[in-house]
Amino acid sequence: MNAIHILLWVILAYYIVLQTIYLLLVLIGATQVRRYHRGITFAEFRRIGESPLSMPVSIIIPCYNEAEIIVGTIRNALRLNYPQYEVIVVSDGSTDATVGLLSESFKMRKIDRFGRRHIPTKEVLGVYESQEYPNLVVVEKVNGRRADAINAAVSLSRYPLLCIIDADCVLDADALLHMARPFLRDTGVAAVAGVVRPSNGLSIVDGQILSSGLPKTLLGMNQEVEYARSFQWARIGLSRLKSMLCISGALLLIKKSLFEEVGGSWPGAMTDDIEFTMRLNRHIHDRRRKDHQGLIFAPDAVCFTEIPEKFRQYASQRNRWQRGTMQAIFRNRGMIFNPRYGMTGLLGMPFFLIFEAMAAVVELSAWILMVVCLVLGIATGSEILIMLFLAYILGVFLSLSSVLLTESTRLRTASWRDFWRLILAILIDNLGFHQFHLLIRVVGTFQYFLGRRDLGKTMERMPLQS
Repeated sequence: MNAIHILLWVILAYYIVLQTIYLLLVLIGATQVRRYHRGITFAEFRRIGESPLSMPVSIIIPCYNEAEIIVGTIRNALRLNYPQYEVIVVSDGSTDATVGLLSESFKMRKIDRFGRRHIPTKEVLGVYESQEYPNLVVVEKVNGRRADAINAAVSLSRYPLLCIIDADCVLDADALLHMARPFLRDTGVAAVAGVVRPSNGLSIVDGQILSSGLPKTLLGMNQEVEYARSFQWARIGLSRLKSMLCISGALLLIKKSLFEEVGGSWPGAMTDDIEFTMRLNRHIHDRRRKDHQGLIFAPDAVCFTEIPEKFRQYASQRNRWQRGTMQAIFRNRGMIFNPRYGMTGLLGMPFFLIFEAMAAVVELSAWILMVVCLVLGIATGSEILIMLFLAYILGVFLSLSSVLLTESTRLRTASWRDFWRLILAILIDNLGFHQFHLLIRVVGTFQYFLGRRDLGKTMERMPLQS
């Protein structure tokens, strides 16, 4: 058998292993969610919501030129069901009307507010407090990227728990209750992640979700499936295996003391959330005192975030995500296959390197090899069709399993029409959309090794109103 032919079958075996691992993660995630729901009661959350002993939270919202959406995001944050919290919005060198708009919308006045600066940041130009909402603070500072804005807010925060979200995020009203619960039950919890789903298609007025819905475009629908498969169920499974290495920047709750111990977010990161999560895992295992060990996934804490529905913006976002993943892995490469870091080093880091960072290169190589084998007569048309069919069926089965599991939760689709649209998106994903995604990630991989470190094209926002 020709060497190219053998290589093609080896790549197919790699793809089967990849899909099998993802399926196992999804099934483990489903088991965890079922176990979680068995152990909670409505009365428990009512006690958390009413008790003055519940740990207060500082919600941090970094933003840059987000005048179109930031008011709705803040109004949503101010409506959360939680006994004590503050909202700190950081305008990171915005050149639009963000600060002026917030001043007008929330009756802001300039105040003197200082904090202990454990982490160096760009200069803070002013701190403002709302006369209408005493728990709302706006910080204006010199531009230093998202991570620097988060670090500046941490220095000014008052409370022991930090909830970090994006400027386009809409939180479920009880999200903080669900995320705070693990900290109250176990003092060893270091950080808690939640479910992140697309907000496109939701009916949102003044930061309040009125009704659910799905994105209108096929590109948006494909991301809806991806978020259910990879960003929800698979990450719950990774959490169970102590290998959660990417807590989304759209929804993170962490102890302030630990955030400062780790050194805060790294301003040089292209995707600061995955880099911070890997560094957090490394810090937890490196320290001698093991009083902060748990990275928990709260499956009922839900955040909705805007996804790109234009191909150019989608390509820029996924290109940056790929470069950011490569950067984070190589910056923390000492953890890979290192037993000192437990399951994180032996399973999590190798998984992210072999089956996340390099998957696109391997899979796209398979497509090229199939064409070469067919043209040169190394493989028959029947063999190529078998390979394509296996790849297609495995992908469809994994996505379908994830969607059907989601239909058993409160995040299920609002109508049968939406459900069948999801099924259609699954069936056509591997007929062009998936290959486009692969190409973007391969380009991002090569650009990373060529030294590209910029953040790419800024996404055009849609106002959080209907």
